[in-house]
Amino acid sequence: MRPLFVTLGLLGCATAVVATAAARLPAATMAVTLSSLRATAHPVRLTATLRYEMQCGYPGPDPVKLTVPAPPGRLPRSAVLVNGKPATAVSTKGRVVTIAMPKRPQILCDAIGPGALRLRVGGLRNPAAAGTYRVTAVKGTQRFGAVVHVVHG
Repeated sequence: MRPLFVTLGLLGCATAVVATAAARLPAATMAVTLSSLRATAHPVRLTATLRYEMQCGYPGPDPVKLTVPAPPGRLPRSAVLVNGKPATAVSTKGRVVTIAMPKRPQILCDAIGPGALRLRVGGLRNPAAAGTYRVTAVKGTQRFGAVVHVVHG
């Protein structure tokens, strides 16, 4: 009987540690960079890194709706990378670029923890005027925001 009691005691401790660690997970954040900060620059590559809780590093099935500083026009799928791989589908409407996520892999774990989703969108154009522009992303129920500063060309 004693080994069973010891095992249960250890499981109880592990659960408490996991719950405490989960309470300290960082809030969802986004960082954005542009390959050029000059107004009217073209082509410009925007890189956005979204950090949030993921299951085993999988970003989830919901597409990302990324609002960029200037309307991108038509973007080929090859101009957008999701974690270094070509996007499965891309569409644009106004300043919003909708990026489909890769198909869900067979996940063999239940670990929820901090993860990063890196999006790289090429072929963009910077706005005509210098200034501060907001870049936003929506992924499911999560909302992200960052600003970029465009300077005179």
